[in-house]
Amino acid sequence: MTSQNKMNLLKALFGSISVFMIYLVIVTSMKSNMFQLPAAVLHEPWFTTTLVDFYFNILIISCWVIFREKALGVSILWIIAFICLGSIATAFYVLIQLMGLKEGEGLEKVFSRKVI
Repeated sequence: MTSQNKMNLLKALFGSISVFMIYLVIVTSMKSNMFQLPAAVLHEPWFTTTLVDFYFNILIISCWVIFREKALGVSILWIIAFICLGSIATAFYVLIQLMGLKEGEGLEKVFSRKVI
């Protein structure tokens, strides 16, 4: 598999994740109001564990974005998006980084600090 094919596969993957999660959030919000969760759900150990897991992931991704982005304001906006939108924003961020690569640039460019 060529480097360009791998890049196209990654773009399709992260684009698909964003679209699917948008669909899932819309469908779920039509079935259930997240602000009216039954008390039993709030006391479920997996609910707490899932929240802690989510926010640790946000912390990890936020550290990467702060390292990567040149402007602190841009980093803060992305972190707010990660907190509010979860994997929708995360996958979209990665997709934008992949789409910004020029011909011949590899993934190492995505994982390095932006210079300009």
